[in-house]
Amino acid sequence: MDSSNKYFFLSKIIFITIVLFVSISVITEQIALKKLENFKSLTSPLERVHSKKYEITPIKGSLPILYDSIKNQFYLKNEKGLTKLDNQGNVMFFDDLSNEKSYISTLDYNNFIPFVFTSKGVYDFSGEELVFMPFEKKLNIKNELSNSNFKSIFEKNYNSADLVIYGNEIEDETAQFRIFFRVDNKWILLLSKKGDYNQFRYPETFKKNANTTVQIDYSKFSSKFSNKKLIALKDNQRGLYSAKEKDRNLNNYSTIVLKELKLDYKTTNELKMVALKNKSYYGLPDWMNHTFFKLAYFELNYNKEQLFFKGNTIIYNELANEITNKDFYLFELPKDMRDKTKVAFLDVKNYTGIAVDPRTNYLEPQIENTGIFIIKPINKN
Repeated sequence: MDSSNKYFFLSKIIFITIVLFVSISVITEQIALKKLENFKSLTSPLERVHSKKYEITPIKGSLPILYDSIKNQFYLKNEKGLTKLDNQGNVMFFDDLSNEKSYISTLDYNNFIPFVFTSKGVYDFSGEELVFMPFEKKLNIKNELSNSNFKSIFEKNYNSADLVIYGNEIEDETAQFRIFFRVDNKWILLLSKKGDYNQFRYPETFKKNANTTVQIDYSKFSSKFSNKKLIALKDNQRGLYSAKEKDRNLNNYSTIVLKELKLDYKTTNELKMVALKNKSYYGLPDWMNHTFFKLAYFELNYNKEQLFFKGNTIIYNELANEITNKDFYLFELPKDMRDKTKVAFLDVKNYTGIAVDPRTNYLEPQIENTGIFIIKPINKN
């Protein structure tokens, strides 16, 4: 058999030897087997996960999840746009901006502000309804300003503006960063001098399209957020913020002391996996890791009430150690803000099988649902 036929034969063996079987064994922790029948699926439209006072429902959006402590409202990223919620967890309005052709990105949202910027203007989600405001002026678009003129225009607008926001993307053709001013409730776009990388203080800004987190500053001029600055929630047990940043990453930003790092997120609420039921097994060749798919049962202890639900997870071998994937997170507000709202969020992955990822050509677990779920008071009306 020549080498090409051997390779083809081995490739066929990889897929043919994937054997699926179902098991009924159950591993339990602190819970009776019969009680597992009462666990509902988060993703099923026919089942509802709730306790006496609270319910868990899906919400259209993804991380980051941020909180307006002044207006007592929440924001989630929603494709190109945002979803906005009130303090009871009800959707006020949302827009994924799918029809926005001049869309730049929602990465500027990672400045922790409720705005989405495009090449034509700004979508403002901070009010009672969504408002689009086109740019009043666009300056230095072709890098035409001299250094002295740029300095004069920048400082004039900076001193007059109530909001100054530095984008973390660059214009492809001119290598210029975007600077946004709001002056007298009108937006002005100023592009930086070409290649002016060293003036932007946040290190990740140097990487094109990087997910810069928290705040970007320009030279000696800090961002101005007025009362629009939002706050991240946190899974305190896992040390993960609702902006997908761990404490150590947020600590890398050294020009200001971040408000989140001063806040106390300690909680008595707890999300834990209490049982695993064998569901399926993928038997791969010895040189590949074996993967077991399990039906996981979760118990959420929230404000002295219990909520129960189930979802799929995986167990795999890595360096001779069996690892249970724990892709589930409970994001809560800081302690001193929880008296204003009883809303929190879950991020739970739901694994459905294994298949070849076309991007890597490797067998990878498949995730059916990566959405966000909201824990909120039951509406009695």
